[in-house]
Amino acid sequence: MPIEWQPLIGSSFVSFLLAFMLVKAWVPFAPKVGGEVLLEIPLGWAQRFLIHRTQGLLLVLYLLLGSIPDAGVNWFLPGTQAAGLAGLGLVLALPLRYVLTTNGVSINNGVPWGWKTFRKYEVRPAAPLLRIDSLPSSTAMQLVGRPQGRGRAPDRTLYLPSTMVNDATRIIRRCVR
Repeated sequence: MPIEWQPLIGSSFVSFLLAFMLVKAWVPFAPKVGGEVLLEIPLGWAQRFLIHRTQGLLLVLYLLLGSIPDAGVNWFLPGTQAAGLAGLGLVLALPLRYVLTTNGVSINNGVPWGWKTFRKYEVRPAAPLLRIDSLPSSTAMQLVGRPQGRGRAPDRTLYLPSTMVNDATRIIRRCVR
C-alpha cells in the first residue's frame, strides 16, 4: 500500500501553524524575564486576535481551501479540520498579557525584547476588527528598532487595550531612549 504524502504534509502544516501560535502565547522553556516587573497588561479578545491574526487567518484559509469537495486530492488526514479549528479556539482563549520590566517587554513568559534594542515608540489606533461600538478599542504601540551593526533591530508592535495606554506610555517613555 503506497503512502499518501499530501494528507501527512497538510496535517503537519496545520500542526505547525497551531504550534507557532501556541509558542507566542506560552513558552515553557523561555528564559526568565529579568528585572523588576513594572506593569502587567492583560489583553482582551481583540488584542489576542491581533497578535495571532496572521497565522490564524492562514490556518482558516488553508482549512477552507482543503475542504473544497471534489478537488481530487485529500489535503488532510481525517479529523484535521475539526482539530485545527478547535486548536485555534483554544489558542485564542489562552490568557495573554504584556509584562513590562526594567529590562524589557514580553508576552506572558515569552522571550523578552530588551529596551536597548528600541530607539523610539509611536502610538496609533489599531485597525478596528469590526465597526461595533460595544467592542473595547485597541491601540497599537510601535516600538521602533535601533540601528545595529548590520541593519537594525526589528520593530515590535504592542496591541494594548485603550484603557492601559497611558500607564504603558509612562513606563515606555522612561525605558526607551
